[in-house]
Amino acid sequence: MTEFLDIALSFPPIVFTFGLILVVLYWITVIIGALDVDVIDVGAEGGEVEGGVWSALGFGAVPFTVVLSLWITLGWIVTMLGTSWVRGSEGFLPAAATGTAVLVAGIGVGMLGAKLLTRPLSKLFEDAPATSHRDLVGKVAVVRTGTVALDSGQAEVVDDEGAVLLINVRRSPHEPEGLDDAQFERHSKVVVFDYDEVDRVFLVVPVALPPDVMVEP
Repeated sequence: MTEFLDIALSFPPIVFTFGLILVVLYWITVIIGALDVDVIDVGAEGGEVEGGVWSALGFGAVPFTVVLSLWITLGWIVTMLGTSWVRGSEGFLPAAATGTAVLVAGIGVGMLGAKLLTRPLSKLFEDAPATSHRDLVGKVAVVRTGTVALDSGQAEVVDDEGAVLLINVRRSPHEPEGLDDAQFERHSKVVVFDYDEVDRVFLVVPVALPPDVMVEP
């Protein structure tokens, strides 16, 4: 373990080590719902980068965060293996020279690997049927975060094509009184009753409402 940390915190792996830590933290926050990722509008929320350079690299419509995560991960693996091999060999080149060579290999192989891995993903993003936000209004969703609040929350909903979408949901600041917080906890079923164009989130209420409660957009 000590040798592993020594290599990970040495040059050049350290260039990717801190990036890998950020990547892991980013995807953890996405999974627990602390960071908003709009799965429907991939280009706006997923960090998709458009333009000549991005297209020239061959990444197509794959969100930038996905490509960057793959690039950093592959670069880290290459530099870790390369540094371990250099240390175990009996080369006579200066450490700075071998380190720079391993870093260049990590950057190059990482980019190439990311390009190869994202090629099929690019087709999935391009061919995926576009779902209008309004198409999801009135559908039942299942809460996937710990709870749904005024400023956070995500839920899964099935669109008309049968695709399962992870959407950002919120409780309405104007919701009727008498709703229990437990009705918005994980695995609870909620109904999408409106879409907030400003904050780009869906407003939801529990499936089971008191008979005297009326919900208006």
